[in-house]
Amino acid sequence: MKRPLTLLGVLGALVLSASPARAWDDFGHRLVGRIAWEHMTPTARARAIAILRAAPFDSGLRGSVHGHLTSTQQMQLFVFAATWPDVVRDTAWANAQRMERYHHPYRHYVDTFWRQNNDFDPPQAVDRRPDGDLLRDAPRMQRLLAEGSPELKAIGLAWILHLVGDIHQPLHASGRISLRDPWGDDGGNTYRLEIANPQDPPNRQFRRSLHGLWDGIMTETLNAPRPVAPLSFLTNAANQVMHHHPREQFTAELGKREFRDWANESVDIAKRVVFQPPLVRDQAAPAAYKATAFQTAEPRIALAGYRLADLLNQALAH
Repeated sequence: MKRPLTLLGVLGALVLSASPARAWDDFGHRLVGRIAWEHMTPTARARAIAILRAAPFDSGLRGSVHGHLTSTQQMQLFVFAATWPDVVRDTAWANAQRMERYHHPYRHYVDTFWRQNNDFDPPQAVDRRPDGDLLRDAPRMQRLLAEGSPELKAIGLAWILHLVGDIHQPLHASGRISLRDPWGDDGGNTYRLEIANPQDPPNRQFRRSLHGLWDGIMTETLNAPRPVAPLSFLTNAANQVMHHHPREQFTAELGKREFRDWANESVDIAKRVVFQPPLVRDQAAPAAYKATAFQTAEPRIALAGYRLADLLNQALAH
């Protein structure tokens, strides 16, 4: 007889099935969710879990455990939900209907365009409408928490968990125009770095993108186990991030409650930090650049977690 899958096993299998995503990676999103969970009220936590457990069955969002959930299982379900909008990108045949129903590729970002003709030139403003649906759809997802059916509330909550993380990744708000990328760089996705795996045959080799580097900088720097870091590792990492960047560090930032303000912060970081030396296109990012990326990403992860907790404490107060 087959052993029943635990909640962790099911959630891990779902993450394993996910295709590469344009976002913080799995660990980054779970880290934001873990920090938020630590700063949520008991009422908000209980409401969040009740909402997620009412998710549509075909979404794979509600978990596998019926009846009572331990406090650890509740936290597992919550942090998994922060990754769910990436999990449903899975193109496998068995999950094609789920992807068609729940996947919204343009919702993960809003590219604000700016110009830098050549690397390290001064940034210039451009008159071009942003791409991406994040700033349009995030308020809609928030409204679902108050106005939606039980199933729609669950979907809206998962998207809020995810989008708060997304918008704090600088390249989710930036569309850099240059001589080499005259129509924009797709949030750093067309800014290529080193060949990801030189051992691959030439016809299968691909270059890692700058966006990919920023997506995974927390995972790489903290040496998080892959594909899914154990819960104990995640908790220790969250404690480390909160210790380095306590909530009190962000008094002014926490007064900003609009997604648009958060996006403006991210595009400003892209201009000041992301496209700076010693970065060299078509080459591996130097260790000094990766160190700067981590020093920038770590407080953004912390701030995203604190802001997410505040949003949910207010939205789920009753």
